[in-house]
Amino acid sequence: MNKLFSLLLTCCIVLVTQSAFADKTAVDAIVIMDSSGSMKKTDPKSLRKPAAKLFLSLLNQSDRASVMSFSDNGYPITYLNTLDTEKNIQLTLNATDKVSTKGVYTNIHAAIERAYKIISSDKSERRPIIILLSDGKMDVGNDDKSLALSRQLLEETSPKLIDAGIKVYSIAFTENSDRALLTEMSEKTGGFCKVADNDKELHLAFTSIFEQSKAPDMLPLTENTFLADESIKEITIVASKENADSKIFIEDPEQQRFDASVNNKNIKWFISDTFDMITLRKPKPGEWKILFSDNNNKAYIVADMSMKSQFDFINENNIEKMQALAWLEKEDNIVNEAKIIDSLEGSIELVSPGDQTIKLPLGQVLNNEEQLGKFIGNHTPKEKGMYFATITLKSQTFERQKTFSFNAKGIPEMPEEPVPAPVTEPVAEETPELSTEKPAEAEKKPEPEVSAEETEEEGDLLKSILIFVVINILIVIIGLTVFLILKLKKSKQTNAEEES
Repeated sequence: MNKLFSLLLTCCIVLVTQSAFADKTAVDAIVIMDSSGSMKKTDPKSLRKPAAKLFLSLLNQSDRASVMSFSDNGYPITYLNTLDTEKNIQLTLNATDKVSTKGVYTNIHAAIERAYKIISSDKSERRPIIILLSDGKMDVGNDDKSLALSRQLLEETSPKLIDAGIKVYSIAFTENSDRALLTEMSEKTGGFCKVADNDKELHLAFTSIFEQSKAPDMLPLTENTFLADESIKEITIVASKENADSKIFIEDPEQQRFDASVNNKNIKWFISDTFDMITLRKPKPGEWKILFSDNNNKAYIVADMSMKSQFDFINENNIEKMQALAWLEKEDNIVNEAKIIDSLEGSIELVSPGDQTIKLPLGQVLNNEEQLGKFIGNHTPKEKGMYFATITLKSQTFERQKTFSFNAKGIPEMPEEPVPAPVTEPVAEETPELSTEKPAEAEKKPEPEVSAEETEEEGDLLKSILIFVVINILIVIIGLTVFLILKLKKSKQTNAEEES
């Protein structure tokens, strides 16, 4: 099965390498695969092998590749071979099948050092990358030695990789692997680390590495549908499968369906248990569909009109701002024709280290003639860590997409301000010589003190007044009573006289 897979893959690569993925800068890629005994449990079906072949098959004839296994040390199976002949392609693909699971230890330090020596001893103008697949932690049979080698990897080996411009991409097979070590090493060198604990995640990790290292032109896929235009010469589709028995179809703009049994010189197809790889030459313009496939599919293209992108960091007041540019090129010239540019919409989608998705529009650069035709967007990353970005330019008849990643410092946390201590007013000292002081307020006259004798006299006076008032009230009451009695008596006398 593996031999058949490699043969089909070789046929596809020979076709692809004639024109596909023509980057100005090629890569030197070393794929390091864990051969420790624990891989029997973490990868019982050896799915890392077809996934590695997928990555190697996406490289082109100007790239070089090497395959290495590692356990207690790094063991090159093939050295850097240019993928420009069928023999070299087959040799490189077959090397992945020779990776065993008989190793006892997991010496990541030795594997990376061996890859560094291979690249350093065979330098070229290509961009060097290392891809490391492992399911475990640094383990050489002694905890102290293992810890010391982990420190050496970060403190001694990583700086050498950075100086040589070598990016390391790590794929961890399980959460139990030393993800912290792999992540720190990868991100220090400009790469990234991904956890791939299942077959789908594994081949998606490899396609992500391909996109970061080769920056191919891509077509956006919406519900497994993509739009082909007249400038496209070739499309390579990587279609995920739900299971090994899934059967993938593609549908062209005229609603004709094709599968792996197709007999067409412009369609090449090969199958694996986790994905199908389909190459379309001179595809018909219009809407294409991928049928009966899982999500996370990819469509890489070769076209007369390609998309370019660039991103930089601008430091403003010690805060890092990311600036992204995107534009179209034809024959190495920026496309700035108004009828094309005005019909385009640009956007960028960021996935933060915390898996938050941020969508931003891109606007045309209008105030710079040299940048005419380019689209620009800015974002200030708040989180520290690795961001993954997707830039898209699209119109009703045209779509292009690129992906990239960057490591952001994030917005530094401001230290908490201490709670101020309670302020007590100091006693003012006399400083008559300072003319800047406010004039003193006029002194208030002190209230006269009241003596005890004066208080007693005031009390006696109040009592006298009260007695006087009471006596007068009584006199009035008595007077009124006497008056009423006399009046009543006089009235009786008058009545008696009248009766007599």
